[in-house]
Amino acid sequence: MSTTTAPARVEGTNVVVMQTPTLQWALKRALLGVVILFVTIAAAATLLYASIEPEDEGAPSLSAPAGAAPARFSAPPVDMPRRA
Repeated sequence: MSTTTAPARVEGTNVVVMQTPTLQWALKRALLGVVILFVTIAAAATLLYASIEPEDEGAPSLSAPAGAAPARFSAPPVDMPRRA
C-alpha cells in the first residue's frame, strides 16, 4: 500500500470517476422523452375518440335544415331608467 496521504488510485479496487453527460446521451434522452410524449398523447386521443358515441340515424338533428336562414341571437331590449 502506498504511504502518500492522497493516492491517485486505490490499490485493489476499481475507482469509478463521474463523467459529465455527453451530447449523445442528452439527445438520446430527449428523443426518448419525445417518443413517450407522442405515445401518451396518441393513446389519450384514441381513448377520447373511442368514448364518443355515434349519433343515431333516426334521432332528430339539432342543426338547422340545409336551406334555412341562419338564426340570430340577440338579447331582448331592456328599458333602463335614465339618470338625471
